[in-house]
Amino acid sequence: MKLLVLIFLSHLLMVHSQETEDIKGYMYVFAQEWPGSICKFQKCTKTYMGNYDNARWNTHGLWPNTMLATSCGFISNCRDETYDESKLTVATKTLIDVTWNGMYSDTLTFRKHEWEKHGTCHPDNLTQNGYMSKVGNLNNQYNYYKILASAGIYPDNSRELTDAEFRAPFTKTLGISTAMTYTCQKDSSTGKFYIAEVRTCFTQAMKARTCDCSKPISAFVTCGKSFYYPTFQLSNDYVSYVEELADEVSGIFQNFANEIMNILF
Repeated sequence: MKLLVLIFLSHLLMVHSQETEDIKGYMYVFAQEWPGSICKFQKCTKTYMGNYDNARWNTHGLWPNTMLATSCGFISNCRDETYDESKLTVATKTLIDVTWNGMYSDTLTFRKHEWEKHGTCHPDNLTQNGYMSKVGNLNNQYNYYKILASAGIYPDNSRELTDAEFRAPFTKTLGISTAMTYTCQKDSSTGKFYIAEVRTCFTQAMKARTCDCSKPISAFVTCGKSFYYPTFQLSNDYVSYVEELADEVSGIFQNFANEIMNILF
C-alpha cells in the first residue's frame, strides 16, 4: 500500500514539475509592418504616424508565447493593468513616437491594446515603461529597413522580390533562415502582392529561433511567388485634405488681415 502511495505521489510531482517547466518556458514573436504597404490600403495620416522617420518599419508588437511547439500561439491579458502613457519616461515616449504608431488609427488606442493584451504577459513582469522601452529598442536593434538595405533592397514600386532575395538579409542578421516569416496585402484590381508584415521569433533569452507559423493575420495573405516593397507616402485623400485645409486657413487669415486694414486705414 505504501508503495502505491509513493508511486502516486511521485507521479503527481512529475506532472507538477512538467507544468511548472511549461509555464516557465517562453518565446517571443516580434512583428513589424511596412508603412509603404499598409498605407497603400489604409488612409494613414500624419497625426497617426507620430514622429516616424521613414527609415524603419513600424512596430506591431512583441508577443510572449508559452506554446513553444509553435509560434502561432500567444498568451494574452495576463494581469489587469490599464495602459497609462503618463507612466512612460520622456525618453521612452520619444522612442516609441518614432518606432510604434497607429499609422491609420489612433496611436494611443493601438499601444493600449498591445500593452494590455501582450505586455501584461511578459515573463519579467515588466512595468509599462519597461515593456514599451524594450519593444522600442528592439525596433532599433532589428531595424528591418536597414537589414534589407544592407542587401541593396530599398522600397521600389517597380522591383519585384522573391522569397530568396527577401529572406537572405534576415538570415544573415538572425543566423538562421527560419527565424522570420512574412505576409502580404494583395491588390484585388491588379493581383499584385505587397509585403505587409515581417515577424521574427526569439527564445526567452532573445536568441533567434524557428518562426514556424505562416498563418496570416486578418487583412493579410500569404505572399505570391513575387511581391513588391513599395515606397511610403501618405494617402492621396489625406494629402488633398491637408492642401484644402491649408488653403482654407490661408483664406481666413487673408480675410482677417483685410478687415484689420480696413479698420485701420
